[in-house]
Amino acid sequence: MFASLNQIFLSLIPVTFVIVLGWLAGYKNIVDKKHSSTLATFVMNFSFPCGLFLLTAGSKPAQLFNGNFVLAFWLGLMGMYAISFAIYKFVLGHQSHESAQGAFVCAFPDMAFMGIPIFTALLGKESVLSVAIGNICTSLIMIPVVTWFMSARGAEKQNLGKILMKVLTKPLVFAPVFGILFSLAGFPVPEMLKRSLTLIGGATSGVSLFALGLIMSSFTIKFSRLVGINILLKNILHPALMMGLILVFGITGTYAKQAFLLTAMPTATMTTMFALKYDTLQAESTSSAILGTILSFLTLTVCMVLVGV
Repeated sequence: MFASLNQIFLSLIPVTFVIVLGWLAGYKNIVDKKHSSTLATFVMNFSFPCGLFLLTAGSKPAQLFNGNFVLAFWLGLMGMYAISFAIYKFVLGHQSHESAQGAFVCAFPDMAFMGIPIFTALLGKESVLSVAIGNICTSLIMIPVVTWFMSARGAEKQNLGKILMKVLTKPLVFAPVFGILFSLAGFPVPEMLKRSLTLIGGATSGVSLFALGLIMSSFTIKFSRLVGINILLKNILHPALMMGLILVFGITGTYAKQAFLLTAMPTATMTTMFALKYDTLQAESTSSAILGTILSFLTLTVCMVLVGV
């Protein structure tokens, strides 16, 4: 129990530290708040795609296509997205692009920035592959869906083919596809390429968290009805949904723990990057990310106890 708490603190405190640095930089006008948009573009178009390519290209095909685990995990991610979208659209009465962003906040767990350090410490390095499998789903399905709604906003008369092409040419979409092709073909990633991509991909966590802090300095982070709904859906309902799927598909052992704990992670910083880039639910997405991460000190601990970590 105490070891788990220690690992959670070791993971969350550095995250908080970098966010606070970004907030101070904006609050003290050391860095112009408008540059948060530039940092978001860097993360989404350059550093994160490079990291995703390395994760997928360096994995074995059997690991990437692990039957029931992959199916259940992907259903857990996209099922939560569908549920949240329906709540936003039909219960809360939001427009489609706002529903897409709200569902993104509720269904995209912070697998990379929080999942990797926590899993490495608690379950071993091999467990990090589940992060790659989850990111394949979000990159190939969830992110294109969100991008579709954002691209189509106010542009209903655009050719649907052009909108689709715009989605498919996003680095976050085609980077993991190339990685899967490398893995299936059995091609090793050249050492020079690996080092180059690692250099820029390694900047993703720090830059995105710093940008999140910079965004925070532009908004008053406060609890609201919508933020409360987001946190409830992400931190509590999402892992509950995943637990149901684990039981239905009969997943046991380490894979069950990985899927459950990954969906128990708070919303990913990437969702705030989208909110900023597309100017949709910025304050709500930012508040949900920060307050949800704080609450995860408690919810993650409970989830770890439930699965016996």
